[in-house]
Amino acid sequence: MNAEDRAKLQAILASFDEAGLIALANKGLVRRAQKDLEAGGLQHEETEEAILVRGPGWVVSMPPAGPAHATDDTKATGASRQILTATMYLRDQWTTVDEKPLSGGRQPPESSSAQGADDPRSGEGGALQQALLDLTLDDLQKWAGKTIFREALALVKSGVEVEVELHAGITIRLIRQEVEARLLPTGGKKSARTLLDQMLTTAPRSFHKRWVIAAVLALQQSHGRTFEEAVASAPAESAGAARTRAQVLDAAHELLEAMVSTGLAHPSPRMVERLFTLSVSALAVHMPRLARLVRALADEVSQILARDAAADTGRLFDRLCLSYALARALAAAGAQPPLALVGQHRTQYDPAGDLQLTGVGAHPWQTASGYEGITVLLWDRAGKRFLTWTASRPTGSPGHFNMEQSYRTEAMWTAGGPPERIGRSQFTLRQARVNAMGRLSTSESAIVADVVPAEPEQIDFAGRAFTNWRTLHDYTLNQYPIGLTEKNPLDRLIVLRPAQWGERSFDELQQWFCWHLQDDEANTLALTLPWAGVNEDAIEFLEALNPARDRLTAVLVRLVFSNKGLLLEPLALFSQGTPNGHKVLNPAFDRNLIVSRQSALLARLRQKYGRDRIATVMTADEEWDADHPETRFREGVCPGLRTRLGEVERTLLQIAEAGLGRLNETTRQRLGRLSVELDRAGLREMGRGLGELEQPTPAAGVIWNAYLCRLHREAMSLHLSSPAG
Repeated sequence: MNAEDRAKLQAILASFDEAGLIALANKGLVRRAQKDLEAGGLQHEETEEAILVRGPGWVVSMPPAGPAHATDDTKATGASRQILTATMYLRDQWTTVDEKPLSGGRQPPESSSAQGADDPRSGEGGALQQALLDLTLDDLQKWAGKTIFREALALVKSGVEVEVELHAGITIRLIRQEVEARLLPTGGKKSARTLLDQMLTTAPRSFHKRWVIAAVLALQQSHGRTFEEAVASAPAESAGAARTRAQVLDAAHELLEAMVSTGLAHPSPRMVERLFTLSVSALAVHMPRLARLVRALADEVSQILARDAAADTGRLFDRLCLSYALARALAAAGAQPPLALVGQHRTQYDPAGDLQLTGVGAHPWQTASGYEGITVLLWDRAGKRFLTWTASRPTGSPGHFNMEQSYRTEAMWTAGGPPERIGRSQFTLRQARVNAMGRLSTSESAIVADVVPAEPEQIDFAGRAFTNWRTLHDYTLNQYPIGLTEKNPLDRLIVLRPAQWGERSFDELQQWFCWHLQDDEANTLALTLPWAGVNEDAIEFLEALNPARDRLTAVLVRLVFSNKGLLLEPLALFSQGTPNGHKVLNPAFDRNLIVSRQSALLARLRQKYGRDRIATVMTADEEWDADHPETRFREGVCPGLRTRLGEVERTLLQIAEAGLGRLNETTRQRLGRLSVELDRAGLREMGRGLGELEQPTPAAGVIWNAYLCRLHREAMSLHLSSPAG
């Protein structure tokens, strides 16, 4: 391979971040490839025509044209798992291009104009952009068909926010729709059909053509093109704005009821397509919360279709009921529904001017969905609120992200320095941008100024600092999400100022580290941190800490609602000044900042329980999702009531899984018996609803009664929640 081909391939590989890999294949295949990469045993060699990557029983040939044209010696077709593994391996181990690809947590450019104009590799990306701008509406319609073209045109004309990035190729991001389209170097001038055929998107395959057309039209619209000629030639029902909110809500009710009537255990690709289309329609009429829920349903159905081990019809039914209830509430609210029901776009970053911020901690996290990262916690002194900065990446992608390295070295903003510095500094962030979830954009236009050491003891935390645990209990009751209530997850960050730092131990039954704190009335609560790989360093830090020696004054914790009750997880500690002079301590990273003493706790835990046995409950800030918390009945609920409600939920789930066509007389009689028992127990609304299900059953009744079960479950869990231990 000559130098020109080598440089071309390196540039292409460097552009393949997580979204690019998903566009090449799909999310599930990418995760399996990451597992293969973690297993190791890969080698590569360079030939005249390609780079050969050898793995256990397979060989991938990677040509200068990149992963889209790679081949392997397996029976798989297209972008196989082996090709994805080889792509990640070469990107991390072989690529020497002096540009770091976007990680999962880095935000895209803030402008929709061409990026990277000074990059010598952007020339080819600019040529591809011009080729897409030169495509005619006739070219697009011939490639996708009239129906798909009109749907994409209606979406774009309703208003889309687009961002463009030029690299070895071109990336087009539809921000609110959370879809990316990519085109890599094609090697010479191509026809319109060939150009469109070679585009990749992160959307499901059944929607690929819709999003290719939408991305190209959005790109052309951002460069000033109008589409009056297409609208004028379209049939009357296709022209004009997107569907109204009322039509979208009617479609939601109809689709969700149809899913239950058919049976959740019998999905079809058509069901996924209808859900995804509905989510796009909800976004087009500015109902982002409903759009997120419906898109989550599409993902759940896709998992069932793929027979994925993570598929769960119970979770699908629970989320379907919540989506149905939200659509019903939006319809009842009329033309001006409250913002709490409509929701806010999480990918939209709005200008916030100059912010006066204080760093109050940083912590690592891992998610069950396959991501890990680091979050820096900041207090907005004028706005009296918590804000966050986050960097993340897919688990198992070495070479481009390391939590420890990110904490020590990754620059957060221009002139800002790494999280290790910002997480314990007071400063001004100029030209800041914030999204609805309180996350700060990592735009390079944001500049850090006036940096001085943080003084956390001088912050009042606007009613979120507690010295009395009874007062804390009242606060937690207001944070618990019930029904359609949507809470700001950052409001679950609180500060505790204990009167005494009590005993520390490891609960072998629950498998978590436990630290008892007393308030000024001698009430006790327990901080807990589950045993997991991501928490090892934090547990060792907390075990070695000496409250008197290190002059501790407070701890920043996160409230976590679970079937085990209310948990309080320590994220950072405040001090009057340790022997080394530090006033903000981050347990996961700052073991070297406190005076060491011999401890065998971690060695004993590793020996007894092994490593990474318990999945962490740490999550990224955008995944602290109040839209669908999974709450179970807690101990303390009346056993008889818990049994009856549990039986109702199981029965309704069985009906929803099998479909209404399989509802038999035995099940109807069972529902009638439960109706009488619940009515006697005082749950008259549920009793009446179940009684109506004895008759030929409408799907709406099944869904609504399941949602009522969810409400009762949440209310009982709230009644029993208490931070006191």
